Amino acid sequence: MVVLHAARSGTHSTAENLDPRVPARILLLSIVNPEMERNGAATVTRGLLKVLRSPLLHADVDCVPVRIAPRKWHRWAQARSLLESLVSELPSKAIFLKSREFRDNVEARIRRKAYDLVVLNGSDLLWISGFLPPSIPRILVAHNIEHLLFRCQIQNLSRLLEPLNGLLRKDCQRLEEFEREGIRQTRNVIFLSGEEAAYAHGFCADLRSVAMPPLFDYEPRFQPRKKSGAVLEIGYVGNLGWWPNQLGFRWFVDRVLPYVKSPIRLHLFGRGGGRKWLGDRRVINHGLVESMEQIWATCDFLICPAVSSGGISVKLAEAVYNGMPVLATTEAARGLGLEQDPALLFLDQPAEWVDLLNSPAARDLGKRRVSAKIAKRFAVDTHKEALQQFIKGVISAASVKHAKHESD
Repeated sequence: MVVLHAARSGTHSTAENLDPRVPARILLLSIVNPEMERNGAATVTRGLLKVLRSPLLHADVDCVPVRIAPRKWHRWAQARSLLESLVSELPSKAIFLKSREFRDNVEARIRRKAYDLVVLNGSDLLWISGFLPPSIPRILVAHNIEHLLFRCQIQNLSRLLEPLNGLLRKDCQRLEEFEREGIRQTRNVIFLSGEEAAYAHGFCADLRSVAMPPLFDYEPRFQPRKKSGAVLEIGYVGNLGWWPNQLGFRWFVDRVLPYVKSPIRLHLFGRGGGRKWLGDRRVINHGLVESMEQIWATCDFLICPAVSSGGISVKLAEAVYNGMPVLATTEAARGLGLEQDPALLFLDQPAEWVDLLNSPAARDLGKRRVSAKIAKRFAVDTHKEALQQFIKGVISAASVKHAKHESD
């Protein structure tokens, strides 16, 4: 019998007193607010919450974000965190999210309620582990291998920031030590791809892990446009304030778009699509939109021009889930485990993109739809059972360990 919940008291009880009919109580501490934010991490978090709250687990989840809304003066706060890291054992990414108010909130919640599990939604929150009771098991949701992502960012620094190279490399080394030690101590980790899980198993032999790609549970709504006009409508979805997106989009704007002579329009959806990207009249900035349906209705297909390691492409996963055809680089699909499909075209050279967009094959791509088999890879129901069993196993193992400790 799988154990789900301890008797409701201030502390965890023995395995004999556990009632599997009562939903598990889970405290989810999050780097993002899934109710307000629309970035990739928030999308992944919403998928995870669906899994936790779905039958048969049907958990009672308290989701506590570090901040209700994203921090203002983001760049200034990052710079300040980097300077503080010079006199701290923590890396700047952890300092950026460290908050006395958040810590007090977490400790107060744990005093008031007997939780069966704490989920750390993001490696930057590993610092809070030291303030959690050791009796409560925990799971880390690793949205990225953060030190690898940071290392890639340093390698792609602009020349103006090169004087900071040494300082940033030291901070990256501190981040790697912080992240590796946090994974070793937590031991139970949800990764977004099997590749990242394999990397972590290389330095943590007794790691228990499961891979969970970005998940969605709404009904897919994309339908190929029946009547395409004279202009091919292509779309880009993403936050252009985030450095991997900036690199990839700049690659497209500088090395592809100027050489496309066929009539096209490029629609930008998301934050950061300001004037610096609008030198070409064919580029239209929509900013944030209320629903993804507006994107599907506007575009013949999406582009995902990733050129550096920037973690898992959540927007590509959501496009595939909806059946939307996509032109992308192979880097954009890294870790998603996509199979070959006529509606998914992966090209890595700018000249290949130019040739495609100047040819009738681009219009043919816009008439296709990703197969249901591949789209289903990103459905909640596809992964729900495995994820719930993983979570139940962590809670059960901790309960058995606690019972053994009390009997000794």
